[in-house]
Amino acid sequence: MRAHLWKNPVAKKILASVMSAIALTSFSGVLYAQIGSASLSGIIEVSDKPTAGIEVTAVNIANGHSYKVVTQANGGYLFTGLPPGDYRLAIAGKNLQEQQQINLRVGQKVNLNIELGKANPEQPVEEMLVLGTQVNYNLGGEIGTNISLEQIESLPQTTRNFLAFADLAPGVQFNEGQDGSTSIQGGAQSPNAINIFIDGVGQKNYVLRGGVTGQDASRGNPFPQSAIAEYKVITQNYSAEYDQLSSAAIVAVTASGTNEFHGGFFYDYSDEGMREKNPNELKDNKKIPSQQIQYGVNVGGPIIQDKLHFFFAYEGKSNSDPRDVVVGAGYDVNKLPANVQAKLGGVSASFEEDLYFGKLSYVINDAQKIELTAKYRDETELTGIGGQRPLEFGTDKNNEETRVVLSHNWRTDNWLNDARITYEDYTFNPRPHTLGNGTILLNAGKQLVLSTGAGRDYQEKSQSGWALQEDFTYIALANHQLKTGIKYKEVELTSVEQQPFNPQYSYNIDYSWTQPYMVEWGAPLAGIGNGAAVADNKQLGLYFQDDWSATERLTINAGLRWDYEESDAYLDYKTPDAVVTALRGWSNLDNSNINVDDYISTGSNRDTFKDAWQPRLGFSYDIGTDNNLVLFGGAGRAFDRNLFDNLQLEATKATFPTYRVNFDSEDPQNNCDPAASNCVAWDPKYLTARGLDELLYANSGAGREVFLVNNDLKTPYSDQFSLGVRGTLGDWDAEFSLSHIKSEDGFVWMLMNRRPDGSFFEPGSSWGQPWAFGIPGYSNGLIGMNALESKADSLYIKLDKPKGDDYWGMTVAYTYTDAQDRRKAGEVFALDYPDIDDYGWHDSLSVPEHRLVIAALFDLPNGFDLSAKLNLESVKTYQGTDCRAGWNACRYNTFQPDGDGFLGYKQLDVAISKQFATGMIAQDSYITLRLDILNVTNAVNHGGYQDWFGGAGENLPANFAQPNGTFNGPPTTLKLGVNWAW
Repeated sequence: MRAHLWKNPVAKKILASVMSAIALTSFSGVLYAQIGSASLSGIIEVSDKPTAGIEVTAVNIANGHSYKVVTQANGGYLFTGLPPGDYRLAIAGKNLQEQQQINLRVGQKVNLNIELGKANPEQPVEEMLVLGTQVNYNLGGEIGTNISLEQIESLPQTTRNFLAFADLAPGVQFNEGQDGSTSIQGGAQSPNAINIFIDGVGQKNYVLRGGVTGQDASRGNPFPQSAIAEYKVITQNYSAEYDQLSSAAIVAVTASGTNEFHGGFFYDYSDEGMREKNPNELKDNKKIPSQQIQYGVNVGGPIIQDKLHFFFAYEGKSNSDPRDVVVGAGYDVNKLPANVQAKLGGVSASFEEDLYFGKLSYVINDAQKIELTAKYRDETELTGIGGQRPLEFGTDKNNEETRVVLSHNWRTDNWLNDARITYEDYTFNPRPHTLGNGTILLNAGKQLVLSTGAGRDYQEKSQSGWALQEDFTYIALANHQLKTGIKYKEVELTSVEQQPFNPQYSYNIDYSWTQPYMVEWGAPLAGIGNGAAVADNKQLGLYFQDDWSATERLTINAGLRWDYEESDAYLDYKTPDAVVTALRGWSNLDNSNINVDDYISTGSNRDTFKDAWQPRLGFSYDIGTDNNLVLFGGAGRAFDRNLFDNLQLEATKATFPTYRVNFDSEDPQNNCDPAASNCVAWDPKYLTARGLDELLYANSGAGREVFLVNNDLKTPYSDQFSLGVRGTLGDWDAEFSLSHIKSEDGFVWMLMNRRPDGSFFEPGSSWGQPWAFGIPGYSNGLIGMNALESKADSLYIKLDKPKGDDYWGMTVAYTYTDAQDRRKAGEVFALDYPDIDDYGWHDSLSVPEHRLVIAALFDLPNGFDLSAKLNLESVKTYQGTDCRAGWNACRYNTFQPDGDGFLGYKQLDVAISKQFATGMIAQDSYITLRLDILNVTNAVNHGGYQDWFGGAGENLPANFAQPNGTFNGPPTTLKLGVNWAW
């Protein structure tokens, strides 16, 4: 019998004690999390002799917050857990002169040695400060890139999404979909595998795709850009602090109020008159009406000088974005009826967003600080149109999110304690734009030509809950920073999924426009449910980390992490008795590769995955040359999450199942056996709701799909290895590294259907899914398991010349990637073969082999500022269906289009701005006028290519590997902006 960890009385007692201690600590006050914080260390000497027992204070220049330590026997001092920013040092009893400010950035360590000498022999109290060079370095072997506030504010971008600059880190992609949605991808793994930490709090999405809440196919921004002070992109991490990710991590720090009142207002505008026509518009010689407006305000300052500060930011967005509706599968448009052709062409998709962020920071005393932050996001949009989906097939969607964090920071000479309480509430509600019947038009190879009529999407999904987190750092042990932490979280995950909400009729238009060969529709099971599932998830994370300065040259970062998650929706789910009876009596599985007992849940035979042990080891070794060469590397394992959006189908389809009924016809590609329970003779009455009810009531099981999850479900993870060297080349910081990442146990749905002899394919065939051989009395069976894998070997090159006081600065990020996977990253349905191994390995479909990103900032004469960003990618690999060897011998085949030469994606953006003083309006205020020119060269970046290799006995179609009429990125577009700051 399986027992829940939380129901174990000993475990509950221990956990209650730990949580009580955390709660008591939290009431005494939290400020800055260890994730994303910085540290400052060095040695203080007087006349070349280390000095112990001296009190050293680091003062944040902006808000006056101070931090104190006492030097150790070797004269060493250490500040850890400092919020990034600019600091000055104070030493008790010393009058420090000629001191330059110290800059601390996200996740960095700074080493600064201090030599004190008498400034005047007749005035022994007065002293002169001599500072060594500020040396910045990252933690251990991690591969990371800092994105500065100047880059965030200055570099051109399509939208005010602060994540748009994450691709300045080698190995990381910022993807903007054809619908304007954005995502972050690390290596060859899915965007689901990332996590974003804002002020130390993970923004993980447990239900939907995208890695973080709100980014599942949304044009919105996850956070107000004006509220981000700076952030760091970690391509590979070897610190045990980071959780709930197996790919890249984004660590961001928010802006805070200072001892001076500051604020600002911005407004950005663009419309169709400020852009070139895209290629489809050129054909019609007519632009699709469009408009993009962004606006916002921010303000911050003191409530009590040096003690209590506030910050507030609001950003809004109102878009009407152009979309192109085009046919797929290379189909001849002229063969389409006039009423269908009328659905093609340009349409506009609306989008509205409101983003709010507020922060209160309070200094209790020199040892304790407390902070309260809150974020609210609300957006509505028309989505799911463009490509092969006209306006009528779209989806109206709402995204809403609230996050609140109360945190407390307490430091002494020997330790630092961070505690926080968090609350989150996120909902996602898509609805069909129109009601009625959906019409799916396909060719003989079952490739989509166009989806018309009413769409299928109806969902209501959310995550809501609270968490307690405690991070403790012990620094009294010489040369060691010992960190340990615990996080406990309770979050309720909900899902209502009624798919398809509108019935969907599939037509083989190469055979008939009047008779569909199949219909799919959803309906609730009477007296059982309506497609809703609720999961009470409990999460526990523990880690220990030792950052050890083994020698003056060698630093070792060794850590171990363990994560545990318990979900009653998975553990307590019971497969319906009628389904169990059908499965056990189904002889088709006797000679198959499926053990039905692996998927039948009794409500007590499932257990939670407990093996999420994650050792992580990083190192850096200072070689000690004139170029400041440092050898670094690491190895580690990182576990992600199984998305509830996949797991919930087992329950929701059991109460609001998808029914699939085939219609008997003479279509050689889609005929069915009239003896089968889900095969009926065609009658036009089945185009009506009453007709579908007749099919439903005739046999409540017939046509009903059954989803079953493996009883021994594991958690996806990746193993990461890297080795590199970093140093200086003149004014440039340079970094070269090699990386290997292998991800395993990704979740996938596969087809359970088998023929009477247990086979998947007909004898002599290697293609042809057994759709007509579903579970007796039902329709198709789908089984969920851990099977997806990917692997990537990469070369990362990063060159960075900080702008500082110079008139220019530049960042160069180059990535070479040799990646393979079995399915395209993010695809979770693999229904064409009996085993995932049958798909074989192929070049990754989501990662280009070569990628180069260059960002530059320039000060021009007469007070003008220029910035630019260049993004170049080699041609990606694409995949299509190849049936030329016969309809029963189709296979997936890959190709690389060569119409554009070596480059598959190219975009150069520039921005020009100038400031004007407006002191007469407010003291020390200024207004900035800015012009962004996106895609300066008007490069055409195709979003996809015709991927139909041809049918039985045919040659490659003439349009094979030609652009399919979809595009990534904008044509040349002007965006005007005005920003007033004081």
